[in-house]
Amino acid sequence: MALLAWIIVPILMVFAWKVAILVTLGMLPTLVALIIDRRPEKYAAYCVGGFNLCGLVPWVVKLFVDGQTGIALQHIMINPFSWLVIYGAAAIGWLVFSWTPELVLRMTAFRDRQEISSLQKRQETLVEEWGPDIIPPRAEEF
Repeated sequence: MALLAWIIVPILMVFAWKVAILVTLGMLPTLVALIIDRRPEKYAAYCVGGFNLCGLVPWVVKLFVDGQTGIALQHIMINPFSWLVIYGAAAIGWLVFSWTPELVLRMTAFRDRQEISSLQKRQETLVEEWGPDIIPPRAEEF
C-alpha cells in the first residue's frame, strides 16, 4: 500500500495538482485525527476520515467537471460553503466518534435491565408453579 502511494501521489501531483491541493487541504481534519489518536487501530481517523471524504467528494467532482482549471479551484477555495461542507462533515465524524461509545453503553445497560426484569418475572412464575423450595438459599439475596 505504501509503495502504491509512493507511485500514485507524484503522478497525481504532476497531472492533477489542483485536485491534490484541494484534497490535501480538505483532509486536514483526518490528518489531525490520525495524529492525536494514540490507539494503534486509529478508529478516530477512520471515522473522521470517512465523513471528511464524504464532504470532500462533491467538490472534487465539481473540480473535475469544471475541467481542473485554476479558476474552478479558486471558486471552490474562496467559497465558504464548500469549506463548511468539508469541515462540517469532519465535525460530524468527530461527533459520531465521541458519542458512539456512550450510546452503545446506554443501549447495553437498557438491554441488561430488560433481561433482568424478564428473568425476575420468569423466576416469580417458577416459584408460583413449584413453590419457594426451588430457590437456593443464596439466590434470595439477589
